[in-house]
Amino acid sequence: MNTCPNKHSSTSIQPAKARHATSCARIRKWAAAAVLAAAIFTCRAAEDSLAPAEAKNPLPWERGSVKFGGFVAAFNSDLGFGLNNAAGVVFNAEDVFGLDSSLTVFRVDALFRPGKSLRHQLDFTYAAYHRSGDATLDEEIKINGNTYPDRMRIALGLGAYAVPLRYSLDITTSSKSSVDGADTTLPLPAVALRGEFQLIPKLFLNAGVDAMYLKISDFKGSLLDVNLGLEYRPWKHFGLGLGYNSMSVNVEAESNNSDYPGADFVGKAGVRYSGLLLYGKLSF
Repeated sequence: MNTCPNKHSSTSIQPAKARHATSCARIRKWAAAAVLAAAIFTCRAAEDSLAPAEAKNPLPWERGSVKFGGFVAAFNSDLGFGLNNAAGVVFNAEDVFGLDSSLTVFRVDALFRPGKSLRHQLDFTYAAYHRSGDATLDEEIKINGNTYPDRMRIALGLGAYAVPLRYSLDITTSSKSSVDGADTTLPLPAVALRGEFQLIPKLFLNAGVDAMYLKISDFKGSLLDVNLGLEYRPWKHFGLGLGYNSMSVNVEAESNNSDYPGADFVGKAGVRYSGLLLYGKLSF
């Protein structure tokens, strides 16, 4: 008689415990789902708050910048002197005239990209390289078959280079004479190619090539200017960079009456330099 009630009591308690455990499990599942949903909503809200700012400037390129720094350049120059419409003798300017083979100068680079698309670019570079020298030669010089002893003294777009050129040759013989080299400023147009690549969010690679070759009347000229730079921008308006610049200019004129502006000399000149540039940069 006592056995049956005990059995009945035992079977009625087990389902109640099972229902309680099931209810707790459901509550935990709903709580976890609610926490996950709240986290997703918070992240979504944060993304939405940043979206307008990113939409204003989705590209990583700045609208404009100014770079300033020191440029260390190594030079290698050749000078040619002519007489009677022919270039007859060529000298290495650094070896013969004692010109500095390296210079450290202040350099400024600036660029501006007009419009919202930032597709177009205007850039400007300033650096001044001043060298002078003279030498007395104790070897014979031949120009046009005549022998003379001793002495003398010295941006895809479009760009323009102003190349000042001044050198001359003084000859000391029984009757002193001189051979004019050049004293002029040559305008040299150039085709410019620019490139800028974002390697990682704050690290950029900049590249630029300016080049030209032309032959007009008795004048020939060529130019190649190459720039490479690795730039780190830790903040929005400031960056640091290390660059390499190499330039080669060669001009030659065979007549004092050339059709090319400024090419009123007989002779040729070639100047080449290359060096490293360390700079700071301000952007806006």
